[in-house]
Amino acid sequence: MQRWRICEEDKISRLPDEILSHILSFLTTKKAVRTSLLSKRWTDLWQSCHIIDFTDIQVYCNRTNRRFNKLVESVLATAGSRNINTFLLEILYGHPHFAYKVSFRNVVKWVNKIVLQNELKNLCLHLDVDEYDDEDNNEDEHFLPKLPNCIFTCKTLVSLDLRRFRVKGFSFSSDGFGFPSLKTLHLDDIKFPRGRDFLLLLSGCPILEDLKLFQAQAQTQVPSDDIPIFYNLTHLKLHNSWDLVVRVLHHCPKLQNIELFEDMYGARGNGDDNEESCEELEFVPQCLLSHLRSCTIQNLGRLERDLILPMYILKNARVLQTMKIKIWYRSEQSEIERKFSLCSKASASCQLLFYASFVNV
Repeated sequence: MQRWRICEEDKISRLPDEILSHILSFLTTKKAVRTSLLSKRWTDLWQSCHIIDFTDIQVYCNRTNRRFNKLVESVLATAGSRNINTFLLEILYGHPHFAYKVSFRNVVKWVNKIVLQNELKNLCLHLDVDEYDDEDNNEDEHFLPKLPNCIFTCKTLVSLDLRRFRVKGFSFSSDGFGFPSLKTLHLDDIKFPRGRDFLLLLSGCPILEDLKLFQAQAQTQVPSDDIPIFYNLTHLKLHNSWDLVVRVLHHCPKLQNIELFEDMYGARGNGDDNEESCEELEFVPQCLLSHLRSCTIQNLGRLERDLILPMYILKNARVLQTMKIKIWYRSEQSEIERKFSLCSKASASCQLLFYASFVNV
């Protein structure tokens, strides 16, 4: 058995560096660095990877923070000798004070370094805090780290995924801004100072195909006439009020898949917005007539205003194949299913799938 293991190890060691580097690219950077302990053959192989992947990182104390910072600094020190095309950073902090007051500035420094020294294609930055402290008022935008402005002038980006940042001190109307290659944009809990800035950001993504907006906020409302038309967008994920969804549908003529999250604690309390949305639905968006194939509705309620948009999509989406509906309260499932059973469908082949959470009332 031991002889067999030696033979297998020798066989792997004889593989070319390019293949071994490709294999290591499927590991997180933390695990890839550990392979340097296997033998001299593996000492520097991890440094040939074009991906830096610090995902599933948990920082709960000063000790783990120091160790993680040291690891990141050592990895970034080697980035100048190779072209990094992917940088993934997902960190869960165990305490808000520790995250906001101590660690976030390191993240900004790392991003500045990796963006300025490389021609990045994929950038993912997720910051989460496990515990919340009212005294720290961590919901205030000033406690979110400022997104490095160098990101907005990175012309090589193909995908950009951001979570828990604020945008400040950058003019989206400047000549240096633009994402000519960006196809995927995911924004989760990103604070914009003005609605115009958010629109200019979207306008700077001419070939966008995949857009996800989850609590992307601006201090001013976004006029529907100013929303750019996304001619290449095929996948859309929104967590916002129904009225924004309605306006966006008119600007995505080739949309094929949509996933919507109802604002259970906001939109339900404002019936006027939903009535205005109904007025805007008189003109059927082009995507419903010829392209939309799947629709997923999350956290649907049984109130009549909650059903307006899903039923409208069902009545007008001619090529719709599947509509999945997650119901927030299990006790409402039978009533919602009954109402949808009475609704006409533009697509005779469309399947309606209902499932409920474990919440009961």
